[in-house]
Amino acid sequence: MNIAQLQGFVYTAQTGSITQGAKQAFVSQPAMTKMIQELEKELGVPLFDRVGRGIQINDQGRAFLNYVEAGLDQIQMGVEAVSKPIIKKRPIRLLVEVASALIPDIITTIHQIYPESPIQLTQRIAAVNETREFDFTISTHQPRPDRRSVPLLTEEIMIGSMDPSLTSGGLITPDTLSKQPIVSLDLHTPLRDTMETYFKKHDLNLNYQYESDDPASIRAMLSTGVGVGFIPSVTWAATGKFLNLARLTPDPPFRTIYLTEGQTKEDTQTRQVANALVALFVSERAHELSI
Repeated sequence: MNIAQLQGFVYTAQTGSITQGAKQAFVSQPAMTKMIQELEKELGVPLFDRVGRGIQINDQGRAFLNYVEAGLDQIQMGVEAVSKPIIKKRPIRLLVEVASALIPDIITTIHQIYPESPIQLTQRIAAVNETREFDFTISTHQPRPDRRSVPLLTEEIMIGSMDPSLTSGGLITPDTLSKQPIVSLDLHTPLRDTMETYFKKHDLNLNYQYESDDPASIRAMLSTGVGVGFIPSVTWAATGKFLNLARLTPDPPFRTIYLTEGQTKEDTQTRQVANALVALFVSERAHELSI
C-alpha cells in the first residue's frame, strides 16, 4: 500500500462516496475505485459495504480509518517540521454568523490546535469584509461547492417567552404567534432569514416590536420578560432553559449549521479543527431543549 491509496481511502470514508473522494484527491472515479479495491485486496478484508449503487464504510473500515488518519497526520507534521521555515504565524480568520453563544468555546478549540496564531473574529458580513476569505466559517448558508464543509448540527427553532400563558400546552400555531410582540434579530441575519422563510410559507407577517443586530441583546431582553422570541434548541439552550417554551405546529422550523473551510485542500491542522468543532457541537446536543 502507498500514501496515495491511504489518502484516497480517507477521502472516500470522510465523504461516504467514491465520486466525492476522487474529487478530493484530484483523481478520476475509476482510479479511486481501483485504489480502494487494491487496498482491500492487500488487507484481505472489505473496508466498505456496497449498498445499491453506493458504498458505506463498515466496522473494519472504521477501525482502519482511525489508524490511517492518525498516521497521515503524523507524516504531515513531520514534513512540515523539516520543510517549512519558522515564520510568524498569520492570523486565523474566523467567521461565526450563528451560535454566537458558543464563541468562547469555539475560539478555545481552535487555539488548542493553533496555539501561536492570533484569531480574527467576524460575526457579520459587512461591506468592509464581504470579499474576505475566511479560514473557518460557521453559518447556516449552504456551503460553496468548491469548499470542504461538514454539518455541525440540525436544531429546531422554538418559541420562548417569560409569559407562561402563551406557551401553555407546549404548542403554538404560526397564526397565534402573529399577534404577539416579537423580539428578533434584524433582517438579513441568519436566524431571522430562517424564520422569514418559514412564515412566508404560511403567508404571515409578524409584529416585530424589538429588533437588534446583537444576539446577546435579544437573549437578555427575552430573559427579562420583553416580548416573545425565536429560540434555537441547541445553540440558545442556555437562555431557553429559563423561558417558557413552545413548539410551532404543525410543521416546526429547523436549521442546519455548517462548518466550511476556507482552503480548497485540507491539511492536518484544518482537519483537526473540523473534527474538534464537530465534537464540540455534538457535546452541545446533550443540552438540547425539549418541550
